[in-house]
Amino acid sequence: MDSIINDVKAILKDTNSSGYIVGGYIRDKLINRNMELKDIDIIISGDVERFIQELYNKGYKIFNLNKDKQIYRSTKNGKILDLAKLKGNTIEEDLKNRDFTINAIALKLIDNVIIDPFRGKNHIKDGIIHPVTEDSIKNDRIRILRGQRLSIKYGMHFSKSSLKNIAQESKYILNCPKERIFMEIMSILQEDNEGVAFEELDKNGILKFIIPYIDQLKIIGRCKYHIEDAFTHMNLVYKNFIDLSKGRLHIDGLELSIFDQKIGEQSIKNYMGFAAFCHDIGKAKCYVKKEEKVSFIGHDKEGAKIIDEVSKKIGFPKKGEKFVKKLIEAHMYPLGLCKNKVKTYKKSFYKFFSRYDKYIPYILALSYCDMHATKMLYDPDNEEKVLVEYLEHLFKEYRVFKECKEKRFLDGKEVIDITGAMGKDIKYILDELDRRTYYGEINDREEAINLIKSIK
Repeated sequence: MDSIINDVKAILKDTNSSGYIVGGYIRDKLINRNMELKDIDIIISGDVERFIQELYNKGYKIFNLNKDKQIYRSTKNGKILDLAKLKGNTIEEDLKNRDFTINAIALKLIDNVIIDPFRGKNHIKDGIIHPVTEDSIKNDRIRILRGQRLSIKYGMHFSKSSLKNIAQESKYILNCPKERIFMEIMSILQEDNEGVAFEELDKNGILKFIIPYIDQLKIIGRCKYHIEDAFTHMNLVYKNFIDLSKGRLHIDGLELSIFDQKIGEQSIKNYMGFAAFCHDIGKAKCYVKKEEKVSFIGHDKEGAKIIDEVSKKIGFPKKGEKFVKKLIEAHMYPLGLCKNKVKTYKKSFYKFFSRYDKYIPYILALSYCDMHATKMLYDPDNEEKVLVEYLEHLFKEYRVFKECKEKRFLDGKEVIDITGAMGKDIKYILDELDRRTYYGEINDREEAINLIKSIK
């Protein structure tokens, strides 16, 4: 980043302009001067268009983010430089429009002078997230979530003024553009290494305005299998997932690298974390108490319906929405297979694997986190070991299932050549080949050919 800063200083001198480093770069360097950073924000007082041209001449790629407001992004050697024109007549006026004091600090380039009109350095030292003005949060309520992200990332706490404003404005959070809500929620989950995100959002009175039924979930949930309320259990499952993804918990067969995959620009880990917390949300609508017996029949399917609505309101892309829904819908499936002690387990497994296929490893991971959250508090019959072994067996069987599909004895073209099948019939024959191979009824190419010749 030093070379980029030197380039900026050189252009400032050549164009007789003033420039300031602002935002996260200054904040993070004040927190830890040795922190390696990949992006930097610069405010320019002067001819921004000329400044951008000079950057281009030095080999920077330029992207126009908002030409009317003169906001640009430039990149070089994997580093990101965001540029904007000074808002107001002075840097102090510009900083006054920012969210929190820890983000309202500037370094005047060339002079190397820190400008800190709102005591941001003191607040960093004291670990306080404080609004720049009384209206900072009201003016842009997405800052509530941004503040929560900063709190989780740096272990800071909100000032009394912040908490007062959050309490007043959180009920309007869903009025913000849903794309911004989605990005901030994903950023919170990305920064959460200890599994405290939903607990903190709830403690600060934010969560119930994003996810429904939170208050109800705190008073239901205790039953034959749970000594804790549903909300506590949901938090435990989420924390278990974070521990699992970090290697602090372990189950044989799970490859942690699957959580590094992405849906769009977001890590699957973040979607998985959201699903882990929300997995039992359907209990709020499925709670039934008859005499002394409590049940939540169908809460998995009901939960998937609820999350369908929630994910749309907070801007989940369709693939991310589908991922979370599938996990919530199926989180009880593995436990059901185990509890029912199915005799023809290959057929039951094949049905499960075929129905959810690429989601299976994530469903099994969620099932483990769910089961462990329950048994770590209450396991009178010492079932956890048996359930873990069953889940590990499912992981092994799913690998066999995948191998059968990936190493077919015949492909689609050969099926057509041998049988003359067309359209949907081809898929049916291939599915039948996969199924019989998984069952162990077909072991070579010749047996596969004989089978498809017998299919009518």
